[in-house]
Amino acid sequence: MSLNKPVHVFTKGAAKWMIFSVVKLWDFFESVLFVGGLIGCLMLPVVWQMKFAYAAGFLVFFFCVSKCIGKIEDYRKNSKR
Repeated sequence: MSLNKPVHVFTKGAAKWMIFSVVKLWDFFESVLFVGGLIGCLMLPVVWQMKFAYAAGFLVFFFCVSKCIGKIEDYRKNSKR
């Protein structure tokens, strides 16, 4: 058991560091990705109806990713207590 404790401490620290970095990177890039993604969808060389379909798909995908990052951030806040 004593040999596994340093590995457990290392993996727990690495997981906390990874969660912290994902949350902070998402906070930094969130607004740029939102605006840039919508502009990118509208600039695609397809018929105009498809531009709005791609933009709607992007918004749904962006919403799902935002919710997932929010869950990770809530987990991080709860684990500090």
